[in-house]
Amino acid sequence: MNNVPAYTIPNFNNNPANIAIWAQASFFIYMCVSSFYDLDTLALSSDPDYAFSAITGIGAVVLLFQVRYNRLIALLIVPLLAVFEDPFFLIFGLVWFGPLIFLPAMAYDEFEQRPLFGVWTKKGWGTVLLSLFLLFNIVNTDIPDIATEDRIVEDYDSDYDGIDGVVADCEAASDCSFLEAEGDETEVTTAWEVGSMEKNLAYIGLAILPLSIIALIGRASGSLEIGSLTPTLAGVGLVGFFWIDTILWNMVTHAGINLEDLFLLPVSGVILMSIHGLYTLPLSDSQ
Repeated sequence: MNNVPAYTIPNFNNNPANIAIWAQASFFIYMCVSSFYDLDTLALSSDPDYAFSAITGIGAVVLLFQVRYNRLIALLIVPLLAVFEDPFFLIFGLVWFGPLIFLPAMAYDEFEQRPLFGVWTKKGWGTVLLSLFLLFNIVNTDIPDIATEDRIVEDYDSDYDGIDGVVADCEAASDCSFLEAEGDETEVTTAWEVGSMEKNLAYIGLAILPLSIIALIGRASGSLEIGSLTPTLAGVGLVGFFWIDTILWNMVTHAGINLEDLFLLPVSGVILMSIHGLYTLPLSDSQ
């Protein structure tokens, strides 16, 4: 442990492990900035969250400079936000932030990370973390509803920060209407109509998802050999599914290009580079 440097100066090498580091740090930088700066209006937020900004800013620095115990320090965002924000975040945070923080370390030997808890293999743990992250995010997408429903219904609490914008956007759109909230007068319920083009794109997304999963499992296990198909290419399909979901939501709600969706860029980088490292490159202790 004494031979491990206290920190490492970041560089701009374009190797997969370094790209994963920058993607991780960029995601935390995004969270830090968006907690006090409204990326939708490009103005300072009227209700900045300085505690969240400080926590995520520290997380970005320790990950980028590879400070000793950086992953554990970054993961502290979960219990801290559970205490100061919402206890439910303890569950959500572990499933969402845990994989993003630890996946690259499971995928690349450059990080000198042992398997979690000192048991099993890094490839095994990486597969578990990747599966949890994908499952959690897939079940929270809107593509299935867009493909099967004629309208998308969303409920908003009256104390939601962006409630004024939600109401204004719905009132200005001819294909949006307000529904009566069931049993809770403090909620605002909107219903956006889904067009044929949105449905067709949703069908494409629903086709891409299972094909990408089958391709990834097949190539990672070695049971599927299709020309130039690689696990990383299958990962592009998986990541693309989430991009389609976001684009579709913006199309249905007429949101257009939204800078708040920029978080998908670093998240996509972490996931793709982790898939590349786990299933394309050899790991010393993952066989």
